[in-house]
Formats: sequence, C-alpha cells, structure tokens
Amino acid sequence: MSRLRGEDEDFLRARGDLMTRIGPAPAAVTADLEATRKLLLESPWELGADNLGWFAWNPILQPPGTTA
Repeated sequence: MSRLRGEDEDFLRARGDLMTRIGPAPAAVTADLEATRKLLLESPWELGADNLGWFAWNPILQPPGTTA
C-alpha cells in the first residue's frame, strides 16, 4: 500500500517509466487504500476486472527487492 501512496521512492525510481506507461491507479483502488488492501488479501475478485487488469500489468504488488 505504501507504493500506492507513493511512499516507496526506490520502487518509483526503478519503475518510474513503466509506471508512467501503465498509468495511475484507478480511482476505485485509491479511494480507500485500506479497503483495497483487505480486498486484495481476502477477495480480490470483488475489485472488478478493470481494477484487477491494472494490477496484472503492474509490478506494484511485487515484494521489495525483487526484479522482473
């Protein structure tokens, strides 16, 4: 969630170009980050196909320190 809040400077520095091409997180994802976190952990299908599509192309959920 810190990456969605823009708090992971190393991630943004390393993936900034990719993140720009993917575009910002959908409003439904950022409107309530705690609700998003809970849905990702417990019932991601409730986020909807468009929102999950954004996550599918985005390295934002990768654990820190991984490269891909």
